[in-house]
Amino acid sequence: MNDTLLYTLPQWFIFAGIFVVTYGWVEDKKPFRIIGATILVILGIYSLFVLTGDYFASGNFLTPEEIASEELDDEIIDEIPFQVKLIPAYWSFVVGAILAMPAIFLDIKNNKKYRLFILLSGLVCLFGFFVIIGAIRML
Repeated sequence: MNDTLLYTLPQWFIFAGIFVVTYGWVEDKKPFRIIGATILVILGIYSLFVLTGDYFASGNFLTPEEIASEELDDEIIDEIPFQVKLIPAYWSFVVGAILAMPAIFLDIKNNKKYRLFILLSGLVCLFGFFVIIGAIRML
């Protein structure tokens, strides 16, 4: 997967989900709140797919021969690779999805406690967004 897709796709999901939830909240339209929370859950599923895939594996940075012989030929870089900087963001998206699921169920049952869960989910996803922005600025 392209590095650009690793940091742009989650940003679109975050903005779409938070925008739709906010619109549904302000206009008091339940379907929009549920759709927005569902977008955040889809972001969490995408994040799990990326985390369990081979996108952040250390094998992408060192060859097996370098790992086995521990010869790095003075190419040790003190800087953390860009993909590794994105891992906390992806874990925050997973946590945001976990928090969005009760919000969906509580909103369907007309329980006002959905607000707490959707607010927490949005804040956790925004944390991931700012982690991505910080990683991009370090490039």
